[in-house]
Amino acid sequence: MKRHHFISPLALLSGLFFVMFMISCGKEGAAGPEGPAGPVGPKGDAGSGSVIYSAWLDVSFKADTIHLANGTIDTVGFYTTIDAPKLTLALLSKADVKVYVNTNDASDPEIYPLPYNAISGLYISVMAYTQKIQLYSNADVGTVSANGKKYQQYRYMIVPGDVTARSASPVNWSDYAAVQVYLGLKD
Repeated sequence: MKRHHFISPLALLSGLFFVMFMISCGKEGAAGPEGPAGPVGPKGDAGSGSVIYSAWLDVSFKADTIHLANGTIDTVGFYTTIDAPKLTLALLSKADVKVYVNTNDASDPEIYPLPYNAISGLYISVMAYTQKIQLYSNADVGTVSANGKKYQQYRYMIVPGDVTARSASPVNWSDYAAVQVYLGLKD
């Protein structure tokens, strides 16, 4: 019986890929026309740059207590009020008020957005009203100093809502580093 010599499928496939590779390595042609705008739409106008933000603030918390029937006093939480003089009634209805805490010192920051809820049960909540921002926690999380460094300083940002909402936000407002870069903030 006469044997037929067929090319193995692996050799055939390898040769096909080699030919396609060689064809694709040719000179580049002229650029094609620009495609249509994507689902997000065309780039909008630059922002107004009217973000209001505070310096890193030293904040002290006060005990929130209740008087019990047996005459004892029980601490149920801790609170503080931060002055925000530019937080007007008009801004409260259309601005985003963000508060951040730097749990480490300024030379090695660890910044968390508020409200904060830890697995341990620690929480810090935020409430904004005309010219004030109130923080409430189940622990005394005020600013402390140790070895000449300050820990647990707070900063607020008021981001006015000058333009109606778009489908996608250009920045993750819960990520302080992203907000800092986006707004060009200096520490």
